[in-house]
Amino acid sequence: MFCNVCGHNLGNDGEGTCRNCGATKAMRQAQHNLDSNQGYDAPAAPPSPFPPPYPTHNPYAPHLGHHMYRPGKGKATASLVLGICSIVFSWVPFAGLILGIVGLVMASLAKREGFIGGIRSGGLVCSIIGTVFASFYTIVIFVGCTGAMFYMW
Repeated sequence: MFCNVCGHNLGNDGEGTCRNCGATKAMRQAQHNLDSNQGYDAPAAPPSPFPPPYPTHNPYAPHLGHHMYRPGKGKATASLVLGICSIVFSWVPFAGLILGIVGLVMASLAKREGFIGGIRSGGLVCSIIGTVFASFYTIVIFVGCTGAMFYMW
């Protein structure tokens, strides 16, 4: 016999009070009457003291956690690639500057879409460094070229 209030197993002693919730026979009968009036049947078996078993792991199932779509991740990756390319091509006039600026724009778009991660931060830092180096080299090259032009005349 089970308690109508908490579902605890009362054993053969259905006349006494429940050791789990302290409900007397009258209280259990009143709960049974309430349950039956509302169309609710008391549970036939007590709840299991053990949690339900975990599902077995299927090694061939797709791992959705690793392949879920993350907004802005593509733009963050593009920002990182463009930032690295802007550092590499910073000695070429305007090439490193353009790559760095586009990398900065991609990093800001990734942030706007809500992507937070090291890829975006790395792309932002590399794009800033590449833009600074490229602008410095571009200024040095043009100052040198214009100075050489005036020196020749």
